[in-house]
Amino acid sequence: MNASLYAVAPQVSAGDCDFYHSMDIPGHGHVDGQWDLRAGIDAYVGGVDFAGKRVLEIGPASGFLTMEMEKRGADVVALEVQDDPGWDFVPQPAAVLKPMFPARRLHMARIKASFWFTHQAHRSRAKLLYADAYNIPEIGRFDIAVMGSVLLHTRAPLQIIEQCALRADSIVVTDLLVPEIEGTPVCRLVPTADNKVTDTWWEFSSTLISQFLGVLGYRRIETTTHAQQHMHRTFELFTVVGRRD
Repeated sequence: MNASLYAVAPQVSAGDCDFYHSMDIPGHGHVDGQWDLRAGIDAYVGGVDFAGKRVLEIGPASGFLTMEMEKRGADVVALEVQDDPGWDFVPQPAAVLKPMFPARRLHMARIKASFWFTHQAHRSRAKLLYADAYNIPEIGRFDIAVMGSVLLHTRAPLQIIEQCALRADSIVVTDLLVPEIEGTPVCRLVPTADNKVTDTWWEFSSTLISQFLGVLGYRRIETTTHAQQHMHRTFELFTVVGRRD
């Protein structure tokens, strides 16, 4: 395992940050984010026991899940997108993409700063690497890999699950519940020429995730649903947990 792969924590302040998650940060207080998972965190991670487990987290954003898993006894390695490309953009025409690049770059830099601000406030031992989730570097074995509301933003979500499966004995996938596609192993493309969506690719059925985990050798698979708060609105999500044993 190459320790040089892991990022060195920069010094940041709250003024450097955009927060993706609502959190209560030691020494600072409450911050508002897009998602408030505080009341539903145990359901969000499928009730998994993290005590003594080595965990790979894909897409930590502001680090709320990272800190919560660490509080529950996990040794967390988080993988975040690199500055270049900065996001897995939908290939809309240049006239759509180029105008939004500067604001997106700034926002992502501020989201990354919020992870480090949270990390420092909690005196966290979690490690972070900036890397390609489609080709995860050699960072050892994990007990659990967690993908929380991140796969919908990626062009090849099954490839990321496969990369995690090569390294983890259990997998946790959480994403938005879309009732009309439940029961069939499908995903539905979100962007169109008219809606000009650039940052979200898919809606998934939980059936797709559970069936693919079975293909990858996870023999014990459980699916649950739960409600979470996003921008003061309630959304239904699913969590699929796959275990090899």
